[in-house]
Amino acid sequence: MLQGIDIYQGSGKIDWAKVKQAGISFCFIRAAYGDRADSAALDNLRAARAAGLVCGVYHFIRASKTEAAQIALMKSLVESLGIGKGDLPPVIDVEDNPFYDGAWDRACNASYLEMVKNWTQAMQARLGAPPIIYTRASFWQQLGNPKAFADNPLWVASYRADQPRLPDGWQQHTFWQYSESGVVEGLKGQYDLSYFHSADPEALRSLALK
Repeated sequence: MLQGIDIYQGSGKIDWAKVKQAGISFCFIRAAYGDRADSAALDNLRAARAAGLVCGVYHFIRASKTEAAQIALMKSLVESLGIGKGDLPPVIDVEDNPFYDGAWDRACNASYLEMVKNWTQAMQARLGAPPIIYTRASFWQQLGNPKAFADNPLWVASYRADQPRLPDGWQQHTFWQYSESGVVEGLKGQYDLSYFHSADPEALRSLALK
């Protein structure tokens, strides 16, 4: 299976040529955290593309921030980052954030899922493809195991040795984040590692925006 990484502004200086040589085929780059843009997104995206990686961007949405501000920001970033043909569909990062936002409150489920729905619809209307949903099964369960997003490609976080634990509503994953402590040449420290479900580079490219 093809292997990839995900990064953000705190990842520091990256030697993208070495990352590519290390066998990394794709990269998800954080575009925004809540209602704030990632300051390194454009530089990382340009450099990763130049190195030959298939790239996508992700938005870590926060229940503590307004839906309108977060969706408006991502619409703007799609333009300023030049997201389009050849890039992977954008990712909405659906997870709790206990360190900054406290323990998850299930009373937020309805408004949070409405934001997820409206975000995905806005991105699909703009880019013509269903966005990718990143989540883990345990948090999806906290949200009530909604079934409305089964047509969105799934990027699942599941740190298991054999097969990922899938959230209810999906029969298969597209990407599997299998490690949060990977070491890759060209990167300092430990990073998340993910597999694409296929070893065929053409299958990865076929997922890209047209």
